[in-house]
Amino acid sequence: MLKALQKSKQLSIIAMDRLGDYLALLQIEMKLQGRELGAQLAGYLLAAMCIFFVLLFTGVAIMATFWDSDYRSIAAWFVVVLYVLTAGAGISLARNHAGRGIGMMTLREEIKRDVALLRESL
Repeated sequence: MLKALQKSKQLSIIAMDRLGDYLALLQIEMKLQGRELGAQLAGYLLAAMCIFFVLLFTGVAIMATFWDSDYRSIAAWFVVVLYVLTAGAGISLARNHAGRGIGMMTLREEIKRDVALLRESL
């Protein structure tokens, strides 16, 4: 019984010592994650703006092409359908990639290693 108590005391000392390391690692990974997220957000915003203008001017070009023809209303509705399909594709792409974050992998691996070490010690 006394041996188990000493072992648990040693394990708690190790765990408390590692807690500071975990917090430092968490802070570093949060900074890195923030930088990466900022760069991705800037890139996505730029791409979204360019896609918006491409679609806008494509629609104007299609309607201008068919303006003096009998197909003017069909061309206008085609542009609307084109915009709806593009929006649907964008939403589908966003939903497929949602929740795939692999952030803080280093912290997770460290915690897994320490838990495995603690289990071996017990």
